[in-house]
Amino acid sequence: MKYSGRNHIWLILGLILGLLTILFTVEASVAKNSAETTAPTNTDIYLPVTVKHYPWVTTYGAQVRNLTDPGITSLAQESGLNWVRIDAFNWSKIEPQNTNSSGYNWNVVDEVTLKAASENGMNVIAVIRGTPDWAQKVPPYICGPVSETALPDFAEFVSDVVKRYSIPPYNIKHWELGNEPDIVYSPELGFDSVFGCWGDASQAYYGGLYYGEMLNVVYPAVKSADPDAKVLIGGLLQDCDPTFDKECKSGKFFKGIIRTGINERGDNFDYVNFHGYAPYAGPDSGLFFDEHNPKWEHRGGVVLGKLNYLRSVMSIFGLNKPIFHTEAALLCPEYNSTDCTNPDSRFYESQADYVVWLYVRNWANGVDATIWYEFQGPGWRYGGLLDGSQNPKPAYYALKFLTQELNSATYSGRVLENTNVSGYEFSTNDKKIWVLWSPDEKPHTVTLPATANKAFDKYGVGITLTGNQITVDSPVYVEFPH
Repeated sequence: MKYSGRNHIWLILGLILGLLTILFTVEASVAKNSAETTAPTNTDIYLPVTVKHYPWVTTYGAQVRNLTDPGITSLAQESGLNWVRIDAFNWSKIEPQNTNSSGYNWNVVDEVTLKAASENGMNVIAVIRGTPDWAQKVPPYICGPVSETALPDFAEFVSDVVKRYSIPPYNIKHWELGNEPDIVYSPELGFDSVFGCWGDASQAYYGGLYYGEMLNVVYPAVKSADPDAKVLIGGLLQDCDPTFDKECKSGKFFKGIIRTGINERGDNFDYVNFHGYAPYAGPDSGLFFDEHNPKWEHRGGVVLGKLNYLRSVMSIFGLNKPIFHTEAALLCPEYNSTDCTNPDSRFYESQADYVVWLYVRNWANGVDATIWYEFQGPGWRYGGLLDGSQNPKPAYYALKFLTQELNSATYSGRVLENTNVSGYEFSTNDKKIWVLWSPDEKPHTVTLPATANKAFDKYGVGITLTGNQITVDSPVYVEFPH
């Protein structure tokens, strides 16, 4: 058979394409088989990656008691919150008797709040907690673990909750199983404590192994009910670091969770989740008892230290799960009677500073969502973003400007390193933004690049630049054109 020149060209092209297809197929198969058969070793290091959200998703969140008041809902929406954490489902109240799903009392669920959150574009982190009498491993602790025989019942319950509330009008996709489960059960806390109290001081991993066994049963049920659902471990108090304090038993809870994960690969949860607060210690205390918390200073503080520890544990097992920080705030604790019996404006200004420090620093360190505890006021230890009359506090206005100024931004990296000022750069389509503050809350003069053209304080009030210098103590925003 004769071939024209054009036919020769098509024949050659066809042969090349065929060879490329074979090569790519073989390479993909080899890579797949290698990934499936090669287990990570304990020496593998999994470092956090810089998070640049494509498409852009904010990390700003707060705990809300409810969204039944339209005024509160409007304030939450206007503040720029993308995440709300809700103590949404109490199994002991929804199924107080073992009904095998036939007698759930959905009336105790605040469906108005769940619907309002979805309608206002907020992602809900829904907490599921509370063990009914008939399912308790350690009676009479409602906050305690589920018994072995009742684990299938709990999985069925969670599955039914997910099926009902993962669809419109609620659209919940993030499910947190318990709250601070690494706390030991004790009469002092109360039998119906809001803490998870799965902790067991008599066990090698403080109860973490059994909590992991619960996840092994419940996680597949959640995924079966909604393949898009994400399971969070209950937010860990993570009170101490067992690698630093040899007497720290509760700190081993997280490692126990992972050890009982499917194939020790953490396939029984999607998100790690922890809590960390800074206490106010008076004027100019600033970040001191965050970064210099006695239990966590060696790793960077009560927030970054816990984050560092949790990642170090995951790296042992070759994991790099995303992390949520679901309870955080600058609190005015009652044991500081000098400053916190009746907090003055200096506390509320420091709290507004901390809003910027917390959200920006967590974003820069790859935390997917940060939840301020709490939105409504006055809040536990005066932590609310609103006051007792549910009017905005300074911290609320600081959050509102933060979310506006960094709207659609991506994090670029640190600036002004090795100075007395903390600095983080963000970028939008038309400008660069530096967020600067003084960790010791003392004024420091910063020389800016000559292209700096605008500056604002933490509330969005304009600051006049003197030449190319600015004084930084409380957080400021500096803009540069691209």
